[in-house]
Amino acid sequence: MDLQFLKKVPLFKNLTKEELKILENYLKQRRFKQGDCIIKENEVSQNLFILHEGKVKITKKMTMIDREEEKDKTFIVLDSKNYSFFGEIGFLGKVQKRTATAIAKTDCEFYTIDRNDFLKICEKNPAIGYKVLMEIACNLSIYLEKADSDILKLTTALIFALS
Repeated sequence: MDLQFLKKVPLFKNLTKEELKILENYLKQRRFKQGDCIIKENEVSQNLFILHEGKVKITKKMTMIDREEEKDKTFIVLDSKNYSFFGEIGFLGKVQKRTATAIAKTDCEFYTIDRNDFLKICEKNPAIGYKVLMEIACNLSIYLEKADSDILKLTTALIFALS
């Protein structure tokens, strides 16, 4: 595995070289072809995905007002050039449903780790667990702040539209 790459992933930026080597022993390499579904919204999964090569689109189902059908909406495209990772909500929960679908936009390669393996690392090396979980918490707080702001904007727009 590529330790230089792992050090550049924001999730692992505070880990020492020795800690990265420990983590590396638990990571699995996975490949997906363009168009493959990596994770599916509302399915239960406990894997964290670190994008090593390729691009992934993150989509959510949107229910249309005038129809009862659902439509996929792409919210973001992740690129390995940005040392992207995803799946942290499912990774943290005991039985957590995925909040979005991830689809390979190109052929992709990932490093993955499941929740149970991460908990083993945490038991043996609490410093690794602390550092990684703090980075996940910081990311989730940013997502929560953005969602709060978006809800306020949508509520304001709805109030004006109904007035």
